[in-house]
Amino acid sequence: MSFSKWQERLRKRSPLRYFLKPKEDSRSSFGKRVDVLVGSFLIWLASFLVLSSLTNRPAASLALSLPLLVIEVLVLQRYRSLRERRFRLEQRLYHAGQKFLGEVSKMDPQREFCPYLRDLLAKLPGFEEVRLKGEKDQKGGQGNQGIDLEGVYQGSRVAVRCVLQEGDKKVLPDDIRDFARALQQSEYRHGLFITTGEFDTGVFSVLKESARKGVQIKPVNKYRLMDLARRAGTGVFQEDGFAGGAKALTATGRRTAVLTALRDTAFGSRKRAKSYFLYGLLLFAGYLVLKSSTALSLIYLFFAVLNFGFSAYSLLFGSQLEEIDPLEGLGQKK
Repeated sequence: MSFSKWQERLRKRSPLRYFLKPKEDSRSSFGKRVDVLVGSFLIWLASFLVLSSLTNRPAASLALSLPLLVIEVLVLQRYRSLRERRFRLEQRLYHAGQKFLGEVSKMDPQREFCPYLRDLLAKLPGFEEVRLKGEKDQKGGQGNQGIDLEGVYQGSRVAVRCVLQEGDKKVLPDDIRDFARALQQSEYRHGLFITTGEFDTGVFSVLKESARKGVQIKPVNKYRLMDLARRAGTGVFQEDGFAGGAKALTATGRRTAVLTALRDTAFGSRKRAKSYFLYGLLLFAGYLVLKSSTALSLIYLFFAVLNFGFSAYSLLFGSQLEEIDPLEGLGQKK
């Protein structure tokens, strides 16, 4: 909860959602401005009616809701500007990601793909001594049980499985179980399972089961692989503005970078909506308990409505794609 840890989380944040195909807004500039004004008015009207019905004091409700209206207009205008800038960035990164996957899909799984990932991981901070694991050392052979790469990440030995996925095939739970057995046989406690495709939903229960047995496996799907390639600055991501951390992607100025990172941290995920909604319920309960104390209860009510608004904002504009750094926690002893 410290400020330094918060800064560290912002610095390591992975903008995975940028690799999704962006949805283009076909409305005109005038139409967008009208939407901002109409949306702000409707939100203000709803908040005023709710406050007025709960307090039975229209004048006090108006005084509390007017600052919300000003904030709403400013926030929505700022959001529209940032959204347009982010859309242009999303277009660039989406096409770069598709080009990256196209180039990787043409590689030979063993002769090209594994060496490519070896070089990619070696360029990431924290990785050392990344090398191909020889055929004689692979207790699982060349199948799904095999360990393709081995190295050291932040002082811990890590084994890597590289899977060049074909078509719409997904990594299945049995694939993870085979990899976990290979890790145990080779006395590894940490592993990366990297695929150019996706993971089946049943995989995540197997990952938890493996963690309980002392074997930590981090899944890296195509989106996380693209982000690792961007951070390493390999191939198509060597272009200026692509490589590096999230700060280099989101803004050019320091002030804008901080505001963008703060917005993404506060509203960047739909999971935030649940937290804001629960906080709003707690504050609303405090309003009901302290209803006899007019001034204090109105403060509770104001922040309850504010949290409900944050919840709605996160639900509408938050990203659906998980933005967890695939290397976060890798190698840490539990």
